[in-house]
Amino acid sequence: MKIVAYNIHYAIGKDNQYDLQRVVDSVQGADIIALQEVERNYGPPDGPLQPENIAALLPGYYWSFGAAFDIDGSERHPDGTILNRRIQHGQMLLSRWPILSKRYFPLPRLAIESEFNMQMGVLEGVIDTPLGALRVYNLHFGSVSSDERQRQADFMVAMVRDAASEGGAWTGAVTETDERDWTAGIPRPPMPRSAVVLGDFNMHPQSPEYAIIANAMSGSGEPPLSDIWARKNPGSQVMTWHPNPGRPGHEHSARLDYCFLTPDLVATARASWVDESAQGSDHQPLWIEFEHGTG
Repeated sequence: MKIVAYNIHYAIGKDNQYDLQRVVDSVQGADIIALQEVERNYGPPDGPLQPENIAALLPGYYWSFGAAFDIDGSERHPDGTILNRRIQHGQMLLSRWPILSKRYFPLPRLAIESEFNMQMGVLEGVIDTPLGALRVYNLHFGSVSSDERQRQADFMVAMVRDAASEGGAWTGAVTETDERDWTAGIPRPPMPRSAVVLGDFNMHPQSPEYAIIANAMSGSGEPPLSDIWARKNPGSQVMTWHPNPGRPGHEHSARLDYCFLTPDLVATARASWVDESAQGSDHQPLWIEFEHGTG
């Protein structure tokens, strides 16, 4: 089983050109795909619907989208009718296997006035994989403030730690007195302990927000999450983001993209690597491969 995380930078590549196909080409072969900076309706009224367009290019995948940044871009026609239109920026999750349930969580944020600072979030999908049910968290931390990211790291660790005890999309059973069967006859989706947390964390490995995640402890006294790239490539350095020359204040490449695994998955992870050849974004795809096949 292969999983890839990729901040696609709205499909604007290193040549500053828009090309959604080369983004899709860079994630071909993955069983689960976690994309960040996916947009809807940005720009003119006919702006791209990137989730739908990506799904059309990957027709063999189930998919889900969640938007942290969601503002009104509607238009009123001369006859008074409204064209409802949301300008959205968020994350997309694609899977070869059904995404049994989805939740979306806005991350804590600070009202920072010195720089543009938008709402960020976490997309959770419970996926029915051949390895068993798996929680996948596709996240994007803020880029402006370490203080804000520390709050986001605390929130994320607690969310991942507590989810299994909260249960899946519903708990309990439908009874004769219930007005409606909200289950639609579908078996109750699980909320497994196994979890993958990946995406653009906008943090350096030496940062306090990284330390919050790496040093967190579960109730059993073990680290709830492990940085799998660091585990599989000890002592190595890699850069997953490269600066746009026209963006002042961002001159140095950095490792900003990560995948953290719960302890039960660390043992089954075979390898983790960064595709340094991809040209479709200012980020590079981060891959994780597990020992077991895809069924």
